[in-house]
Amino acid sequence: MQRVDAPVLLTHYFPMSSLAEIERAADALPPEQKQELLLLLGAQLRAERLKEWAASHEGGPNLPDFSIGRDAIYE
Repeated sequence: MQRVDAPVLLTHYFPMSSLAEIERAADALPPEQKQELLLLLGAQLRAERLKEWAASHEGGPNLPDFSIGRDAIYE
């Protein structure tokens, strides 16, 4: 299966400004390219969620002090 750079393809051939235009452009893609587009969007969504999750945490190990000491390794 040949990989498709969906964002480049869409912006090159289908300049879009609305969700309806994006949906029409996606409908026009062959099934293989639709699958690549779905994989791309899924990966981007996961990356965004991971960044949001990471940003919601304070710096440091986020564990109580007793759990990161050397003695805790052997318990």
